[in-house]
Amino acid sequence: MDAIRSELPIYHQSLDWNDLFSTYPVPDVFEKTVFRWPRERLRQFQNKQFLKLMEVGWRNEFYSRRWKAAGLTPGDIRSIDDIAKLPAYTSEDVKTDQAEHPPFGNFHGDWNTLRGASPLKIQTSGGTTGKPRATLYGPYEWEMNGLTQGRAMYIQGVRPGDVVQIPATCSLANLGWCVYKGVHDYIGALPLTTGSGIVTSSRRQLELAFDWGTNAWCCFPEYLTQLAKVCRDELRRDVKELNTKSIHTFLGPDTDNSLRRTLEELWGCPVYDLYGTNEMGTAGFECREQNGVHIMEDCIYVEIEDVETGKPVADGQPGNMVVTILHRGLPPVIRYNVRDIARIVSTEQCNCGGCMRRMDKFLGRSDDMVKLRGVNIYPMACLSAIKSDPRTTGEWLCVVERHERDGVIRDEMTVRVEVSRDASAVDGLKEVLEKRLQGDLGVKVAVDLVRDGALAEAANLGREGKPKRLLDLRNQKQN
Repeated sequence: MDAIRSELPIYHQSLDWNDLFSTYPVPDVFEKTVFRWPRERLRQFQNKQFLKLMEVGWRNEFYSRRWKAAGLTPGDIRSIDDIAKLPAYTSEDVKTDQAEHPPFGNFHGDWNTLRGASPLKIQTSGGTTGKPRATLYGPYEWEMNGLTQGRAMYIQGVRPGDVVQIPATCSLANLGWCVYKGVHDYIGALPLTTGSGIVTSSRRQLELAFDWGTNAWCCFPEYLTQLAKVCRDELRRDVKELNTKSIHTFLGPDTDNSLRRTLEELWGCPVYDLYGTNEMGTAGFECREQNGVHIMEDCIYVEIEDVETGKPVADGQPGNMVVTILHRGLPPVIRYNVRDIARIVSTEQCNCGGCMRRMDKFLGRSDDMVKLRGVNIYPMACLSAIKSDPRTTGEWLCVVERHERDGVIRDEMTVRVEVSRDASAVDGLKEVLEKRLQGDLGVKVAVDLVRDGALAEAANLGREGKPKRLLDLRNQKQN
């Protein structure tokens, strides 16, 4: 019987798989080839992909309008060397575009043309800085979402047959989907999609891990510490009994590796850092050398700009990360100011053999920045100080308030810090933390010690999504 080709937009018929994998190789091939390319060859590849992307951008009303307003014509951008001529944009620009052109904005193109023409997936940002921002994925983008995660976790040591537990819900948030596809579709490991603690309780998460042989985990570090505590208190077991081979997580601004050491001591295994966003998927990853986050530069072109001036900064200096996603056509992402603070720490070949640039850990968000007495403060920069004393739970929340005394307006920050219920005494803890925070932040802040668990709701702890580290009360009326 002759096969009849479906007229439906069948997902697996919507991609040229050979073209995809020859352009963006699967994990083991990537590790042996593109990951080790010399800088000159990588730059040539980036330039080729960038020029293709610019053709898409000029056909997109969101970009063409912005570029024309900046006085640009297509002939002005001849190579990736000209990329800085293009104006950057932020998530606020996308939100405005989506509000003016619902539901998904000109940023995505004509919705009436898109819908039904090809299989689509929708994911959103976490909404930690406001209303969640929608991002569509076509088949190519959706595969790259999993492929990049698979590459990262393969280089970090995940292999076929491993059992990877994923306490992140497959919802409108991207993390659960990204990790599931990465390990299932692109490594051949077994994903346990247990979801967050709301979907599967922490006790049950651990029971499943013991029963089914989980030997790797991917989720946020705060929940990993919670699981270790539940294992001890409720199961009366040591989480080390799981014999976990690796943990894959998001260490944030753990520049002194205190959070890493805590997790490695609790779990008895290596802990590897990852970096990504809703739009980028997995953009960076540590290798097993643990000496910087490799930027996946065949997929993402990264610029670091001064937070206030928008000018490029030298390697080693922190600034806003501005990204161009070289493989994304729906939507195109060209010079997106993520407002994540990063710095390039190495352009040399790593001992693992990788030649892609390495950046430091995620250092915080510039839109969370608070200026106190002329000093720029990033709430995530409190991490090392809070983790430095075992009497804390490692959780904190920065609260900023505005006071007026004798006609003088002054902003003040109080860092609320949870005290572990296991702490035998807290004498001197407040003073120790205030001194350490002043040294790390460069300005004096107050510390308010609170009970274990007191910050759970305000800081979004133990729930889906990233913890919140800033509560800004400056615009609230004072009683």
